[in-house]
Amino acid sequence: MKRNVRAIGYVRVSKLGGRGGDSFLSPQLQREEIERAARREGLEVVDVLEELDASGRAGKRRPLWERAIAAVERGEVAAVIVYNVSRASRSVQDFLRADERVRAAGGRLVSAQENLSDDPSGVMTRNILLAIAQGESDRARATFAASAASAVERGMHHAGTIPLGYQRRPDRRLVPDPDTAPVVVGTFERRAKGWSWVRLARWLEEEGHQMSESGVRGLVRNPAYLGQARYGGTVKDDAHEAIVPRSLWKRCQAPRRRSARDGRLTQRYLLQGVAVCASCGRTMYLSGGKRHGKDYEHYICRRLECDEHAYARAGQLDSYVLNFVEEAVTGLDYDGVRTGAGLGEEAWRSATFVPRPGGDDGEIAEAEAALEGARADLDEFLADTKLRRVLGPDKHAEAAANYVAVVNKAEADLAETRERSAGSWELVGRLWNTEWGWAERKEWVERMVRSVVVSRGREPLSRRCEVELR
Repeated sequence: MKRNVRAIGYVRVSKLGGRGGDSFLSPQLQREEIERAARREGLEVVDVLEELDASGRAGKRRPLWERAIAAVERGEVAAVIVYNVSRASRSVQDFLRADERVRAAGGRLVSAQENLSDDPSGVMTRNILLAIAQGESDRARATFAASAASAVERGMHHAGTIPLGYQRRPDRRLVPDPDTAPVVVGTFERRAKGWSWVRLARWLEEEGHQMSESGVRGLVRNPAYLGQARYGGTVKDDAHEAIVPRSLWKRCQAPRRRSARDGRLTQRYLLQGVAVCASCGRTMYLSGGKRHGKDYEHYICRRLECDEHAYARAGQLDSYVLNFVEEAVTGLDYDGVRTGAGLGEEAWRSATFVPRPGGDDGEIAEAEAALEGARADLDEFLADTKLRRVLGPDKHAEAAANYVAVVNKAEADLAETRERSAGSWELVGRLWNTEWGWAERKEWVERMVRSVVVSRGREPLSRRCEVELR
């Protein structure tokens, strides 16, 4: 069998810093050295990946570096060639982890400048170079942090982005922008009156400043508008002229609505992630709180790009959907009047399945684990491209069919096990009212309901809500 001599080159530059054109030689020099190393090692470079403005400490946040390693793991290339170890990584741990992945796949990392062989000399050289590369990175970080802290102490704005409402002078100090500072003050004033983030974003867009909902949130929470400069733990008050009075800024920091993200709403209602807006097709949010002692939590679409935001009271929508499910399963409406045939026997068992109270769920858990293992084995087999070449098309297809047969049998065994311990609609109702918490109820609803599409309007939910069952 012919030895794989294909290789992929990897080029990295930490910071472009505005460099480019003929004066920016680093990537080209790295490419030339990678080609020379390939000829020296008897390898054929099939591609060179250039990752610019990428830190050597970024680890998995360098997608092209990950792509190069993955190419070795898939058997597409036999080696990854870099200019030197610092171009691959400035972290000892990250480099060794990548080297281990490549070696486990039968490949190797090649440096155009250094000896990375497995002999003691090569291992020692590699470790020393990695330690030096990481030390240089650590020193650069410390120097940058000290420089940034010193700049903040002198009242300079160190962040790369200039806050809306300010201009930056040549000495890096901020001064109010007469054109945009009033817009910032207007944003704070409207937030203090209770405007939502979405409404503020729309208003800013009308004023000529496109900003996302999270961008508006960041603007309102930015202490730079109090005249404060900061970097890390270094804070300098009165570093520049404040745009927003401190009292107004503080009023805007108080939460206006109860957020679904803190769990207080999501663990009361069941359709988060299931209810979607009919206009934009995106998931609706849970929002709200209490007003005059009454709940007014609701599902609402808050997408800026949506033209017809859907809205529904959370309790009303949950009740409507649960009644819809019960009617679909039993064929009886809320008053016990028959409206349809209900589900067939097989669909009934699937819809109402819950383990019997006090029963032994171990058999079901074993069947589920067996199915999960069979599917994992099949996926691993199909992902092994080397095995396909070794076995040949016919034997590979025969082996794949055997794996599929095992998966099918595991699925049949799980269905049979569930059928033996299947419950009933009455059992669902009893567990719902006596034993189940929010998590069990939501899991069951998501197993029953594929989506709930809500349209904007004041009509009853029966006219503007479509429920799709699984």
